Amino acid sequence: MSYYITFPCYTDFMNKLLNKIIEYSFYALFIIVPLILTPYNYELFEFNKMLTVYFITVIITSAWIIKMIINQKIIFQKTPFTIPLIIFLISQTLSTLFSIDPHTSLWGYYSRFHGGLISTISYLLLYFTYVGFGTFRCSSSEPNEFNNRIIKVILSTALIVSIYGILEHFGIDKNLWVQDVQTRVFSTLGQPNWLAAYLLTLIPISLSLSLKNPKYHLVTLTFFITLLFTKSRSGLLGLGLAWSIYWLLILLKNKLKSFPVKPFLTINFLFLLAILIIGTPWSNPWFRTSKIGFGTFSGLQGAQRLKDSSEPEETSRSLPEVSDLGPPTIQTGGSKSSDIRKVVWQGAINIWEKYPIFGSGVETFAYSYYNHRPVEHNLLSEWDFLYNKAHNEFLNFLATTGAFGLFSYLLIIIWFSIWTLRIYFRSRSCDSLYIALLAGYLGLAVSNFFGFSVVPVALFFFLFPALAISHNMTKGDTLTGDARESRVGTAKLEGVTLIKILITLSLATFFLYSIITMWQADRAFVLGKNYLQANQIQTGYAYLQKAVTIKPNQPLFRSLYSESAAKMALLYQEDTNLKGQLIEESINNSNLVISQNKVHLNYYKSRAKVFFLLAQIDKKYHQDALNTLLKAIDLSPTDPKLHYNLGLLYTQLGQTKLAEQTLLETINLKPNYETFRNALGSLYQQTNRPDLASEQFEYILKYLNPENQAIKEKLNSLL
Repeated sequence: MSYYITFPCYTDFMNKLLNKIIEYSFYALFIIVPLILTPYNYELFEFNKMLTVYFITVIITSAWIIKMIINQKIIFQKTPFTIPLIIFLISQTLSTLFSIDPHTSLWGYYSRFHGGLISTISYLLLYFTYVGFGTFRCSSSEPNEFNNRIIKVILSTALIVSIYGILEHFGIDKNLWVQDVQTRVFSTLGQPNWLAAYLLTLIPISLSLSLKNPKYHLVTLTFFITLLFTKSRSGLLGLGLAWSIYWLLILLKNKLKSFPVKPFLTINFLFLLAILIIGTPWSNPWFRTSKIGFGTFSGLQGAQRLKDSSEPEETSRSLPEVSDLGPPTIQTGGSKSSDIRKVVWQGAINIWEKYPIFGSGVETFAYSYYNHRPVEHNLLSEWDFLYNKAHNEFLNFLATTGAFGLFSYLLIIIWFSIWTLRIYFRSRSCDSLYIALLAGYLGLAVSNFFGFSVVPVALFFFLFPALAISHNMTKGDTLTGDARESRVGTAKLEGVTLIKILITLSLATFFLYSIITMWQADRAFVLGKNYLQANQIQTGYAYLQKAVTIKPNQPLFRSLYSESAAKMALLYQEDTNLKGQLIEESINNSNLVISQNKVHLNYYKSRAKVFFLLAQIDKKYHQDALNTLLKAIDLSPTDPKLHYNLGLLYTQLGQTKLAEQTLLETINLKPNYETFRNALGSLYQQTNRPDLASEQFEYILKYLNPENQAIKEKLNSLL
């Protein structure tokens, strides 16, 4: 017997409603992702943009599935890019399965987020929904009207981003940021090179529209001016290629007879005028700073940071100082970004040689690089920065997903290029949108060669092909399974059908709730971190406990929670029972983090801090700190800070021979660092070897810091 429920609605109405949900969700996607940022999170930009993609993907995919359930058919369209995209998904899946850290490969590196397998699946769902669901036919007599509206939404949003970037150059928010935002703008994207990549990808599209409507000249010029204010060399190189490809292809198809001479001269004159007034990174003194290269390395650990006037003030109750696993960095000048890249790229190649087929695992560069980090890295100005990307998208894929991953990534680019050129030259019309999409796509590849993709441009990478396919649709074209939707009658939802819809809605609600709680957990984590830094240990501990409770599988939260528990144990040394509970809690959480993340160097550093703290309660924990540092050095054998801290620990334990040997190894790794030589000289001084101590102090005064009064006093005391 068949059971069904009769709804007072029509199948046609339900299809239109679901189509509208999809349609406006895509609008929201292209509006919110570039614009969203909050001052409340561990990472202000990428975190919120990635969660937005997840949130909207859940809504779009759920509507897609419900429509298939109602129509009782699979709504899926084979596209020209199905094969390369599926191959790419297979490569990412295999790399995740064989990853040295599957959790990171699944979700992405925390603070970067984009690039993990889940994000790739989200982008592909958006692609197949866009081309296969028929949303571009919603309420439209022309099949690509929705596609045209999407393009206008993308450009309108980019115009807002650009105008804010220009205002940023003139100081609209200069007091909000730690960085000098007027020198290199980043608007709502979070980093100058990310903004440049976003704009260079869209400039050819705006240019294409300006051939039909001159008002877009102003839009194009606005994008270009903002791009100049980013001072991004990689962005300008990418635009140079995109610009050349665009005009060359127009010339090849139109010949000189119908070449759009007036628009060509107009926009190039405007660009030249902007360059003469503003300059470029190669020509204008405004752009000459010590660390300008194809990308900034000053923000490797994250995007730009806000000046947080709301951070809690320090309390009078403080803890004894403990090693932060490294002396403070003293920068004496910036290395050329080209020199930095040579070393980092060599490290990426070293990783690939170790993991040639599937790589070390999607988004695991932050772990695998340090195991293969060239010793030459220590001679760079940014030797102690966290490198979680290879700063070359292609080498990053090679290192983390192997030869198969890089092949699949290049296959998408090549496939899209060939298909677009075929469509453009076979078409009788002179529609330049195809080559605008292609030019932006290839320009983005140039930018990514000197950097890496982030969420807004990753959307373009996967959805530009969808835009091209949709634009290629002609009136009367239909999609698989979508042409025979019922137009009359009452929708009869059988019991099984209704259950399927309820299951879909329940799963969607669960995923949406999980995304919201992820944001809440991150907020609690940030508050806990800030309170710890302000020495309000109890409050910080409480917030970190909340973060771990909300998201117990996030190791970053649990790692810092372990540190906070150790600090709490120090505060409550007099309370034997509570102290014991806190020590156990700290060690257990640290053990859990390490058991689940055996190759993450930062978690070993955090664990060492825990034992340094606990050693102030009971010296037996020095041995645990020692074992942790030795394991960390196995993971990162060329990191001089680890050797330095190991040498200090040997000194504390009275093992002077091992301390001397370790500090000598530290100096061999980085001979030009004052703190390391000072530590070795002090050890020689303490062990009554004045000649050896004098050698270290004299080296500091002669080559590193001639004005160091403390070293001068130490040296005089030895004479």
